[in-house]
Amino acid sequence: MMKCEAVRDNLGAWLDGEVGHPEADQIRGHLEGCPACLAEKKRLDQLQSSLQEVLRLEAATVPFELFWNGVERRIAEKLPWRLQLLDWLRPVFYPGRLAWAIPVVIVSILGLLSLDQILPEWPWVNKNNRTAVESIDAFGFNVAVFREYDTKTTVIWLFENQDDEEQSSAEPIQDDNPTF
Repeated sequence: MMKCEAVRDNLGAWLDGEVGHPEADQIRGHLEGCPACLAEKKRLDQLQSSLQEVLRLEAATVPFELFWNGVERRIAEKLPWRLQLLDWLRPVFYPGRLAWAIPVVIVSILGLLSLDQILPEWPWVNKNNRTAVESIDAFGFNVAVFREYDTKTTVIWLFENQDDEEQSSAEPIQDDNPTF
């Protein structure tokens, strides 16, 4: 059995037919046994019938013919192609849908900046005085690669890390057999 507060909260939805079948049966059963909730239902029924009567009288005075003529005219009206295109594109540029624009701009800029590495043979890629130096550190040995695109020269350096040598020379040497 439902409590009076729950019935009163759902009474308007029940009268409008917006409540599911099991809950509607519970409300109907509660109204049969509760005079206070039944009085609230009658009050809502009276309010609804009064509103319907007022709206019916007001609706009779409204010239709907002009409204429907305007609707039919707008439906039949052919817009210029520019306005049709604008209406078609408008949903794309809503603020919520512009979230795609930022990643597209970032990927486009990164693509343009790295185009010379992706397609180095293409003639329209600007290669004026371009060089690249890459450095890799691997277990204390360093590799540096120098590339120059105009002459297609690649130089590879293999060298030991100078910092490691300075650190190792600064550390004291420990002798397992000390002599006194």
